[in-house]
Amino acid sequence: MAMPQKVKIWFWRLFKIGLGLGAAGLIALVAAVVVAMQSLPSFESLKSSTNGQMIRVHAADGTVIVSLGPSFGRWLGYDEIPRTMKSAIVAVEDKRYRYHPGVDPVGMARAAVFAFNNRGTGRRMQGASTITQQLARNIFLNNSYSMGRKVREMILALALERKFSKDQILELYLNKVYFGGGAYGIDAASRRFFGHPGTKLSLSEAAIVAGLVKAPSYYSPTADSEAALARAKVVL
Repeated sequence: MAMPQKVKIWFWRLFKIGLGLGAAGLIALVAAVVVAMQSLPSFESLKSSTNGQMIRVHAADGTVIVSLGPSFGRWLGYDEIPRTMKSAIVAVEDKRYRYHPGVDPVGMARAAVFAFNNRGTGRRMQGASTITQQLARNIFLNNSYSMGRKVREMILALALERKFSKDQILELYLNKVYFGGGAYGIDAASRRFFGHPGTKLSLSEAAIVAGLVKAPSYYSPTADSEAALARAKVVL
């Protein structure tokens, strides 16, 4: 049965309006990313910025008596970070990290399906944030959950990917993300939980550390060793 002429006209009008709105939205997104990229600090500036301050109390001979506040280990360059640690964090947090532009359409689609299936339950979308988005949130935003913050997070992630390489972003992430126990970065986490520098993380230790990002308090090996091991198995 042929479509009535008036219906065809309205269909094409709506199609053209939708196409125009889509083009306008794309232009606005590109402009927002360009502006964000131009305002981003340099890589060296981001490396030198910290998430907080640690207070160290020293004895007369210079030895540290006690440390208060968050701990930050030595900054590890990309080539210093064990390959197993880099592989572990990508595997569990963002397995398509090397292939997306900062946001992951596949992950977003799955998160949308999850949200639709759990509508009315109060459960949030999960699994949609890439490593780059998490870095953008940790450095520039906060953990408040709102659509506006999510949009800003996505724009910043796209800008970060345009300004820095994948290796630089992963280096920033692994040196700044919170792993629980007051430890920021893999070197601090390695020293906190295993008593040695992050450069010496074994495969099993890297799996435990990578598993902490999702819920640092719940999966902490010092709080619940069984939960930490179970999470490490997921990573492996």
